[in-house]
Amino acid sequence: MTPPPALRSWVTANVSREGTVRAIAFVARCTGAAVLAFVIGVRLQLDHPVWASVSALVVSQDTLGDTHRSLTWRIAATGVGALVAVLVALAMRGAGPVATLAVAVAITAGIARIRTELRVGMWTSVIVLLTVPPGGSIIGVALARSVEVLLGVLIGAGLHWGTERLLFRRTD
Repeated sequence: MTPPPALRSWVTANVSREGTVRAIAFVARCTGAAVLAFVIGVRLQLDHPVWASVSALVVSQDTLGDTHRSLTWRIAATGVGALVAVLVALAMRGAGPVATLAVAVAITAGIARIRTELRVGMWTSVIVLLTVPPGGSIIGVALARSVEVLLGVLIGAGLHWGTERLLFRRTD
């Protein structure tokens, strides 16, 4: 079935070949990054490889420059969120999860109001605080979640860099 003439002429006028390749590359990159980060996370026996997969998607942006900025801020926000979670948990030993969660989110939300690029730090503080197993170490969990995130962002950014170099390398 061929598309109606109006649709065909709109596509011809509005969709470039490079735009189509970029769209397909974005979909393939996101899919590949999410799957690869998860598979590697499972093979490395990370506690929660889902965070590697999610982080690979968080950094995947339309342009390489945007991906690089997202990578930089995701790493910084992860550090901020993990540090806040650790400090709050240590300062509020014996407090329940609701109280520590409220304080950690309040602190990271305040930081995000000052620097919006650090907004993901709110997620990180919650994830760290809520994934400590009974008898587990908050510091160990903060490090583990940070490793999961770093794996994902490096895979997501690496695939973007690789596809950009492979598909859109300029010869001029």
